[in-house]
Amino acid sequence: MELDFANMSFEDFIIQLSSFFSLNTLLVRLILALGVFFAGLLLRHLFVKVILRFFLYLTKKTKTSFDELLVEALEKPAKTLLLGLIVYLSLMILLPVLIVQKFLNFSLRLFVLVVIFWFIYRASDVFVNFIEHLANKSEKKISPAVINLLGKTLKALIIIFEVFSVIALFGYDVSGIVAGLGIGGLAISLAAKDAAANFLGSITVMVDKTYNVGDWIETSSAEGIVEEIGFRSTKIRTFTNAVTSIPNSIMSNEPITNWSRMGRRRVRYNLYIPIDTPAEKVRILLSRIKDLIDNNEDVNHEAIKVANMNGFEEGNISILIQYFTKTTSFFTYTQVNEKIYLDILQIFNELNIPISAPIKRIYLESRQNLQDMQNKEVKPEEIEN
Repeated sequence: MELDFANMSFEDFIIQLSSFFSLNTLLVRLILALGVFFAGLLLRHLFVKVILRFFLYLTKKTKTSFDELLVEALEKPAKTLLLGLIVYLSLMILLPVLIVQKFLNFSLRLFVLVVIFWFIYRASDVFVNFIEHLANKSEKKISPAVINLLGKTLKALIIIFEVFSVIALFGYDVSGIVAGLGIGGLAISLAAKDAAANFLGSITVMVDKTYNVGDWIETSSAEGIVEEIGFRSTKIRTFTNAVTSIPNSIMSNEPITNWSRMGRRRVRYNLYIPIDTPAEKVRILLSRIKDLIDNNEDVNHEAIKVANMNGFEEGNISILIQYFTKTTSFFTYTQVNEKIYLDILQIFNELNIPISAPIKRIYLESRQNLQDMQNKEVKPEEIEN
């Protein structure tokens, strides 16, 4: 028996093939389905190993890296799409029932639509990086927080379009749904009032560049390192290693101290020495402290430096010391101060001048004396005297 493939449908081909090999048609379908499945897996493997690698090879020869990132974004959706097509063809061969095939055709359209949007979603990161690259070529650079917001907004729009596309694929009127949302717009706007305020607050924070991710900031609510600036809130990692989430509507309307943008850190304190210290020793002490600060390479010499006598206080001579460190890092700042403190202490020891503290005089009276004072009548002539 000869097989004539020229003028026959696929169903006729199955019947002819089963008659030729004297096999059950279901068994023939199963063999063909498995053959298509494994052949498809082989072709998919060749596609990944040969075609995609060839594309990556070509993109690496270009000056920009964006085409390479685009191919990398395409890789997983393409592999998934090929696998879906292989499964679709295998099931179409194995299951000839019309209703099942209609379901498979619809599932394939839905699957292809989802994969396409998946690729667009992944490619959005490449697009945002390209925008950032173009913007940073100009003098006015874009804040990383703005780029992050742009990326999240773009992905949210892609998801919204995908949802409406899927709804349209199921046969529903998208315009009617949009109109329905318009009718309930007032309720939605009232419910989303806080969300809108936080979103606008995040835009304000990012445009003003008040702080960026990684900055050390202090607010009335928290102090720590900024970990994330999102649509709704800013997450701050406090120095106790806890995470505080503050709505952006609050962050955009309250005072924020950005310690990371300090050009220098101030050190200011008073030292006290006994009031009977000879004036000549005081002059030598102040001179040596000034020389110590002037010759320290960790001190910012463009800022005000002070080491002067600051008057008399509580039976002591007060000496005001002020300078600024070059570093803004808290850890390095404490190390610089420790070295200066020890050097100053050594000067005091060499000059044999003790460091004292303001004297606090506390007067204690007996309960009887206090009662006598309260009961005592004060005469006008006593007030005058």
